[in-house]
Amino acid sequence: MLAYIIKRVLAFIPTMFIVVTIIFILTRVVPGDPAWVLVGHQGVTIEKVEQVRKELGLDKPIVVQYVSWLSRAIKGDLGNSIFYKRPVIEIISEKFFVTLSLAVGALLLTIIIALPLGILSATKHNTIVDNISMVFAVLGVSLPVFWIGFLFIILFAVSLKWFPSSGYEPLTSGFIPWIKHLFLPVVSLSLTQIALLTRITRSSMLEILGQDYITTARAKGLSERTVIYKHALKNALVTIVTIVGLVFALSLGGSVLVENVFAIPGLGRLIVTAAVRRDYPMVQGGMLYLTGIALVINLVVDISYTLINPRVTYK
Repeated sequence: MLAYIIKRVLAFIPTMFIVVTIIFILTRVVPGDPAWVLVGHQGVTIEKVEQVRKELGLDKPIVVQYVSWLSRAIKGDLGNSIFYKRPVIEIISEKFFVTLSLAVGALLLTIIIALPLGILSATKHNTIVDNISMVFAVLGVSLPVFWIGFLFIILFAVSLKWFPSSGYEPLTSGFIPWIKHLFLPVVSLSLTQIALLTRITRSSMLEILGQDYITTARAKGLSERTVIYKHALKNALVTIVTIVGLVFALSLGGSVLVENVFAIPGLGRLIVTAAVRRDYPMVQGGMLYLTGIALVINLVVDISYTLINPRVTYK
């Protein structure tokens, strides 16, 4: 197992290098010039724009810009934001807890609802319960997150006035205000993930329940609860945990839409705003941060397989 972990960690390095390169190229391919955005378009001479480009280091060849940024990023220096005039890593650290709260809340809600629903659907295969859960799963995957968010705002914030329609309250302001501002965004973000995990759990459980050793366990007189949770679910967990890791990564990425719909000052909204402003260092730093976390989660999920099922080997 140690050799596998070392190989996965070593594979992490070139993967991050490829991701960093793609992020850098994409930010430069997008139309627009930070210098023009910064100084404006009216009454500005070309000389002034070129001066600003020189100050930002954008007058250098793209290869030189890439090597310079990469060398600093390896040391943990993501540069300074063009508009905030502050270190990118400092701004990300301030915003990341908001996005993390949103993603973790969506993940917990997904696990609490999707796992029992998927197991119930598998054990009640081809019944009304199974059909209803699958209809819910299809709708959850099909409906856009931002559309669900707008519906929740109209229903629960505007009509019923149960929750605030937008904004964010830090945890230091109190648990109740914090959770009330996060509730609608978390539910909006989790619906798609609940649908995905429900379908995967159902299909994995159905496959396991059809195995011969499950039939043998039932023939021995074991209770249905023991058969389902001790034998079937335990063997289906490898697939389920893989999807849980994917769900968390999707929650981090999906927070971009949810944060903009609910005006939450998280990392996703920060990246979108930076992209509109052509704030290259901010976009690159934010995307690198989210991608790095997603890759780490994937690594942790891979390593956890032997803890879930000792029969899994890494040969």
